[in-house]
Amino acid sequence: MSEQPNAEPWPPVGCPPLAWPELPDQAARLNWYRAAIGAYGALWEGHVHEPQLTPASEADLLALEQRLGCPLPPSLRDYHRQLGVLSLAETLCSVTPGNIAIQPLLEAYPGIVDISGNDLDLPLAERLIAFGDYLGNGNMFCFERQTGVVYYFDHDTGTALTRFFDSPEHYLDALMLFCLAEVHDDDDGAEALIAQRYSEDLVHKWRY
Repeated sequence: MSEQPNAEPWPPVGCPPLAWPELPDQAARLNWYRAAIGAYGALWEGHVHEPQLTPASEADLLALEQRLGCPLPPSLRDYHRQLGVLSLAETLCSVTPGNIAIQPLLEAYPGIVDISGNDLDLPLAERLIAFGDYLGNGNMFCFERQTGVVYYFDHDTGTALTRFFDSPEHYLDALMLFCLAEVHDDDDGAEALIAQRYSEDLVHKWRY
């Protein structure tokens, strides 16, 4: 994005570089998230999808966990308690009931029962909680209710469930990189960083 006379600088002041940061603790991670979300918000300022900080109350978090019958993974719980932004490079599901709420995968995508048994591990699907709506196309990110391991649910091609990350914080970290990629106009750079840390196969499954 070229800078015009008297225009605000771009990337905006305080925008992190497109790089994996050093994150020694959760406080540093949340500070990085705030900075990335702030830059992403500047990109989408005034748009219907402009991200909004909407921290969840403890009462709403407890009510959700009661409905699910399990606790949220600590990193995901902390994200919603501190930030709660849902509209980013991908859509996160909300803590409170609604059209795109955190809920069991079988409730989020009832058509899962029609997927061939060769492509779906149904006992695993029954243990998954959908927390990310990807791009609104029915593909979702889910955590396993006992371990917090993150799986990608893809109803379009081949195996429906693919293990992606050890915990939601790894997904959220990668999501922040994709937000920064939009700010820096460098999707290839973000994909390369994620492929280096995880794998090219993961990036291809996720993005293509």
